[in-house]
Parts: sequence; C-alpha cells; structure tokens
Amino acid sequence: MKHGIHFFDRSVLTTAIQDFTAVIKEDPRNAQARLYRGRAYAKQQQYRNAIQDLAAAVHLDPSCWLAFYYRGCILRQIDPKRAVQDFSVSVLINDTQENFCSFLHRGIVYSEQCQWSLAVCDFESVLALDSSVIFAYLNIGLILLLHLDQYHEAIRQFTNAIEIDPLNVRAYVCRAQAYHKLHNLSNAVKDINRAIHLYPNKSQLCILRGQYLMELKKYELASLCIHQLAEMDEESFTSQPVQQALIQSFCQNHNKAIECLCEATATQSEPSMFVILGKIQMKAKKTKDAVRSFKKAMKLLMTSAKILPNTFEAAEMYYLTGLCYMEQKSLLQARAAFSMAIRLHSSYPDAFYQRGLCRMQLRQAKCIRDFNRALALCPSHFQAYMSRAAYYGSKGRYSKAILNCNEAIKILPNSMRAYFYRGTLKYQNKTFKAAIEDLSKTIDLSKTCILAYYNRAVCYHQIKDFRKALKDYGILLLLELSKEIAFKVLINRGLLYVELDDYANACEDFKEATLLSPDDSQIFQAIGICYHRLHEFEEAVRSFHQVLKLDPVSVNAYVGRGNSYMENGHEAGCKQAQKDFLRAIHLNPKCIKARICLGYNLQALGKLQRAWRQFTVAICIDPKCHAAYDGRASVCLQMGETFAAFQDTNAALKLTTTAPLLTNRGVINQLMGYLSYAMKDYQQAISVDPNYALAYFNAANIYFHNRQFSQAYCYYSKVLQLDPRNESAVMNRAITNTLLNNIEEAKEDFEKAVCLSPFSAAVYFNRANFYNGLKQYELAEKDISRALSIQPNDALMYKFRADIRGRLGFNKEAVEDYKQAISIQEQIDSM
Repeated sequence: MKHGIHFFDRSVLTTAIQDFTAVIKEDPRNAQARLYRGRAYAKQQQYRNAIQDLAAAVHLDPSCWLAFYYRGCILRQIDPKRAVQDFSVSVLINDTQENFCSFLHRGIVYSEQCQWSLAVCDFESVLALDSSVIFAYLNIGLILLLHLDQYHEAIRQFTNAIEIDPLNVRAYVCRAQAYHKLHNLSNAVKDINRAIHLYPNKSQLCILRGQYLMELKKYELASLCIHQLAEMDEESFTSQPVQQALIQSFCQNHNKAIECLCEATATQSEPSMFVILGKIQMKAKKTKDAVRSFKKAMKLLMTSAKILPNTFEAAEMYYLTGLCYMEQKSLLQARAAFSMAIRLHSSYPDAFYQRGLCRMQLRQAKCIRDFNRALALCPSHFQAYMSRAAYYGSKGRYSKAILNCNEAIKILPNSMRAYFYRGTLKYQNKTFKAAIEDLSKTIDLSKTCILAYYNRAVCYHQIKDFRKALKDYGILLLLELSKEIAFKVLINRGLLYVELDDYANACEDFKEATLLSPDDSQIFQAIGICYHRLHEFEEAVRSFHQVLKLDPVSVNAYVGRGNSYMENGHEAGCKQAQKDFLRAIHLNPKCIKARICLGYNLQALGKLQRAWRQFTVAICIDPKCHAAYDGRASVCLQMGETFAAFQDTNAALKLTTTAPLLTNRGVINQLMGYLSYAMKDYQQAISVDPNYALAYFNAANIYFHNRQFSQAYCYYSKVLQLDPRNESAVMNRAITNTLLNNIEEAKEDFEKAVCLSPFSAAVYFNRANFYNGLKQYELAEKDISRALSIQPNDALMYKFRADIRGRLGFNKEAVEDYKQAISIQEQIDSM
C-alpha cells in the first residue's frame, strides 16, 4: 500500500494502479486502496473504472468524505444531480477547511444550473473556511454582476479579490464591467488600464478600453486604442480575420482589411464573409468590387432552385448593391436593386427610403410614396422626413416642407442639418424672423457653419437689421471660405453698404470682389457708381472704362461714365459725356435713362431746344416716365415757358408724388407770383419727406418775403439741422436774426457763413450791413472792403462803403467811393 501511495504522489500512475490492485486482491474490503486506485483512474481519464472504485470505497467506508468528493468531481459534467448529492454528503461528513473544495465545486454546479442563491451560499461557505480563495470572490461577484444586478456588491467582491492578489487581471476586468454597469466610466477605464498594464498584448482588453473611451466621448483616445489594436500581432487576434478586418477598416487601412478578408473567403466561402468584404470595399470607394462581392454572397445564398430566400439577409445584399449603384450614379440599376430588396423583405424602411431618393433624382413623383412607406414602417426615420421636406421644398410647398422638418427635429432635437434646412425654408416662405431663430440655433450647434451665417445675414438684410447683417458678413470673412461664397459675401455686404449710403466701404468690398472675379463687368459698374456718389469722378470714369473693356456694349456703363464726365464741371467733360450718352442711345435707342441724361447735358451746354427734344422723345417712349417730365419742365422754365413747365411738373406729379417734384412746382408757382400755392406745395413736400431740406428752405424764403420772420427763422433752422453746410440757409438765418434783433445769434450765423463761403461777396456785404445797423462802422467798413475785393465792379457796394466812410469821418475816401459808384453805374447804363 505504501509503495502504491509513493508512486501515486509522484504521478507514476500505472505502477500505482498495479500496486493498489495487488492490495485489493489480497484484501477486497480495503477501502483506502479503492479510493487511491479510483483517483489514479480519474487522472488517467478512465472515468468508468474510477467511479466503480470510488463507489466501492463509499460502500466499504460510508464515512469516507474524499470518496464522495472525488466521485462528485467526476459526475459534475455527466450527472450534475448526483454530483450535488455526493458533494453534499462529503460536506455533511467533513465541513472543515480541509473539505472547502466540496463547497466550491457544489457552488460551481449550482451556478451551471442557474441556482444563483445556492451557489452564492456555497462560495460564501468557502470564504468562511478560507478567506484567501480568490476564485470564490470572483464567482460571487460575477453572479451578482451578471444575474442579480447587484453592481455595488459585485464591485466589493472584486475589490476583495484584488486586495488578496493585486496582479489578478480577471478581477480588474470584472470590476471594470461592474463600474460600466453603474455608468462610472472613469473608474471602468482605470481598471481596464491596470489590466492592460498586466497583459499589454491582450486584444480584448484594448477593445473594451476603446468602447469605454467612446462612451466617455474621448474619441481621439478611443481611436488610438483601435489603432494600437490594428498593430497587434496576437495569435488569438489574427486567428479571427473578420474582427481583424473590421479593426483595420476602422483605422482606414481598407486595403489591409480587404486583403485579410479575401484570404479568409478563399478558405471559408460564406455569404456573411462576402457581405462584410463588400461593405469594406464600399468604404474604400471600390463600389464595382463591392457589387461583385455582394453577387457572390447572393450566389452562395441561393437555394437549389436558384431562388433567393425571402429573408432580411438576402434583402440586405440587394440593398447594399443599390447603394453601390447610387454611388456610381447608375440610378436605374440602383432603383431595381432597392425594388428587389423590398420584394424579398417588404418591411425594409431603408430600402424604401433609398428607392425614394433614386426616384427623386430621376424626377419621378413616386418618390414621395416611398418616403411615406419608409415612415409608416419606421416613424423615427429622420432621413425620410428630411428627404420629404426637400421634395416639398423643391416644389415650392414650403409650409409642408417645414412640417416635415419639425418632425425630424422631434426625432433628433440637436440636428444642425434639420434646423438649417428649416431656416432656409422659412426664408423662402418670407418669415424672416422665424428663419433667423432656426439659423441661430444652427450656429449654436456648430459655430463654424458657413451657410448658416450667410443665410442669417441675408435674413437680417431683408428685415433691415443692418448692424447684425454686417456682423454676420464680417464673421464669415474671418472663416475659411470657398472662392464662390467669399465672392457672394463681399457682393452682399457691398450692396448693404450702398443701402446705408456708406459708399466708401461698399467700394472697398466691391474692389476686393474683383480680385476673386476680375472679369465680372457688373462689379466694376458698381464700383463706378460708388465713386460717383463719393464725388471721386475721375476714379468713377476709370471704373466705367474698365466695364467697357470687359463689355463694350454696356449701355449702363456709357451712361455712368457720361454722368461722371458731366460732374467734372468743365465744357470738355460735358462734350465727352455727350458722346457717351449718344453711344448708349445708339446701342439702345429706347434707353430712357440715356436720353434723360443727354437732355440734361444739352441743357448744361445751353442747347435748350435739343434738350427739350430729348426729354420729349423719352416721354414718347414711356409716357409714364416722371423723370422725363421733370427734366422737360426744367428746360421749359429756363426757356421762360413757365406755364409749360407747370404743366410738365403736374404731369410728373400725376405719375408719382415726391418731395423734389412738389418743391419744383412750388418754385414755378412762386415764379408766377402764386405764393400761397407755392407755400402749399412746399408744405406738402415736407409732409411727403420730412427730411427734404430744399422744401424747408423755399418755404422759409416765402415766410421771409411775407415778413413772417419767426416762422422763417424756424424753417431756416430746420434746413441747417438737415444740411449744416448750407451757406445760403446760414446767411438767410443771419439776416432773419438781425431783423428779429437776435444780435448774438446773428453774429454766430454770419461767422458760420464766412467759414462756409470765405469768397462770397454777398456774405461780407450782408455782415457789413449788420455791423452798420449796430453802428460798428469800423467792422462794417472792413467787411464791405472785403466784399469789394471779391466783387470790385458793384456800384451799390461802393455807395454803401462811401456812406460808412462818411460816418467814420473819412470824407476824402467817401467822395472817391461815390465817384467810383457813379462811374460804374454810367458804364452799366451806357451798355
């Protein structure tokens, strides 16, 4: 017996069995020999012989707990019920630390039978007997984690295991999973990192860390994990070609992924493998190869009758094939593929949706049916709502399109695309304020959404909120824009500046736009108009000249250049302008603007009859052109035909009521002596445009003429509020203040008049008259002398200075002035 035990302990099992057999032959009732031989048979995997010996040992010695234990271990897989009985008897006989393994194995059997509470009790019994058994902690923790949802207690059990063995990788992984269940992702990542530190080449650990980092939205770190995984050469990892291919594909190593799967499909031709290969080929933009892969998968999936089964797997192959055809712009083939997918699986919302897109691109009205069907199958199909909105938007049914965007936003409340498209639809629907709200939400979701800023700026422009529009255009120009969008932004901002009468900034934007589109004549036309408004007429001429280089038949450019020549104020410029106006008329004889400009040009050159004829031709071309009537009225007035001027102005006023036209009629009435009618016209002009300074000025002159000086003073003051540099209004108010005895105010006004018109003899004459009335003869004599230096041949001013000098006692000088006044008057009379 001792000889057999010696060889058993040294695992020389054959010799040990021979020895134990010899003992049993001599003493068939030797329970110990039966026990040891049964254990030796078990180690040699001769389980039938082992069970016979262990059963005999139990029969011979019913208190042999080891025999029950070892028989239970053998029966665990083949007869769990009997195994539980044997373990139970074993612990009944011996429940000390010596037999804790019976509790442990019984707990494992209970776990396999899903009797979780009994299993936990047995593992706790193990720990009560020996608190250092890590396996028991792990099993209790896993049951609590996976089956009883007691995550906090599971974490405690895994922590106990780690305290006993800080190098136990499984404990760290299990605790990480428990933390993940509690959404404590930071601690989960820490435990996975510890596990990776212990086993750095374990691919599954890297996958778990990548998953947790993705959930923490640390996408760069998660991506790094996948890249590390792709570089691993672990045997267990490389033996899984599908997983390896998917990881290589994630890392954008599509060629490696395709190569890996091609090798796998050569030995393992399964439809699913070819589908995965096709999907990766799609990612690699190899759509033709992908179609071939999907067709191979279909061929493998076909039944003996060469018919595809009506399964989702078969439908998906056609669906993916359709996507490839869409990418290749083969819309008819794509539509056929999606239709086949629907035939195989009639509840396939994505197939209906993609077929709808095909039909929409093919301009088939049936597309809306497919979108409706997709939504009937999947009411939360965001893309279907957006595509249906796009369809209705393309048909001009903006309200219905907006409703679809509303539904899409209910599904994805933070969809930048949905808010942006709804904003553009509201812009098309002319609900600009609502559009601004949606575009602002888009910008909140994406601070660099260029089109959102652009469209919001356009909306602000439409509602006349120029400050905010300028701000958005400014932000856009700070972003990285395409050439096309930058051009549009500069043009729009330039037009906005024009609307604000800020021609300097408008000009700068248009000039910058020419750098992006140097052959666009319209931009140079706009620059020319800006220079004209800025009174930089030479620059304007150059801009219009550039327009004519790019477009030699541009009528507007000839008219614009002609007007710029006219503004130079010299005769040569007027003649050059006349040539441009004539060229414009030659190019387009019905161009009213050119004829009106030519009419004013001829009027400026004193050719009144020809000017009258041009205005008349313009009226014949367009009897509703009020500008032509107004121009002809001014010519008639200059020719002394006051009544004809009055009739033309009335004709213009029948077409449109403007402050300038009413003021012009007032002037004509004033010239005809009808002051009350003139005043009515001026007052009406003021009511039409309260900021039209000329109407106030003319009305003030009538008040002054009627000696209504207080009213005249008020109206001259209003003129100066609107036009502070109007020297005539300043001087007239100075005279009015003099007559009202407002001495200090009169002095201030005369000072302003002198500053505005330092070379006007009339200003110095009137101030001299003012000083004369105040008996300040020295100042009066100084001003009248200055007036005479500017206008030396005025008899009245010589007489006035003679009077002043007489009062100052300069009799000799006064006599000389009287003589000079008489001499000038005689010369005038003799002419």
